[in-house]
Amino acid sequence: MKKSASARAQSLFSLAKGLEAKRRDLSASINTQTGLSLDKADEEVELSIARLNDWAAYCDKLQGGTPSLPLSGSALSLPEALGVVGVVLPDENPLLSMVTLLGAAISFGNAVILIPSEKNPLPALTFIQVLQASDLPAGLVNIITGYKDQLTVSLANHSVIKAIWYWGSAEGCQFLQHSCSSPLKTLLLSIQQKGGERGRDWTHPSILEEMGRNAVQWKSIWIPTA
Repeated sequence: MKKSASARAQSLFSLAKGLEAKRRDLSASINTQTGLSLDKADEEVELSIARLNDWAAYCDKLQGGTPSLPLSGSALSLPEALGVVGVVLPDENPLLSMVTLLGAAISFGNAVILIPSEKNPLPALTFIQVLQASDLPAGLVNIITGYKDQLTVSLANHSVIKAIWYWGSAEGCQFLQHSCSSPLKTLLLSIQQKGGERGRDWTHPSILEEMGRNAVQWKSIWIPTA
């Protein structure tokens, strides 16, 4: 959180470079886990490398401003990191969705706890080697495997966690809506598609703006005039 935008960008570039170095291992893990061909798996790795580079370039793009007011005076609005974000990852595009959500969180100064998909956890576990070889601060990114429902309950009850991004069942979304009021947490909830239905398009660049908005909280100061 205390690092400059340029320092966070350099860390993300380092992460993308480490992903490039482990391209073959990650392609194999996607192929083994999801059944995609090696060519398709390599395409996902390529998109993931590009996505991390995009987040590195995005670090200094979200700026504060002076919103207009209906009353007299002026205001100053500034973005601030949320703190610790718990992310329950989706099943589809296991590597691309992970680096998209991870990049969104750390590019604006948040720490992250990742819970990999129960269905496709192998790419996230292979990605640990990339994290270990990067220059990210120790403890910034944590990957915890296990049963999604049990770990979601732990995230909801943890007082240090300030936000939860959840991809899972409708019941899980309802649980978080009712349980995250004390202590209050920022929620981003999405019901996981079943039966082969297509969910979110993780390849679309518009997701950068959407997740960037969810990775910060805005603090505004009103400056009254006489």
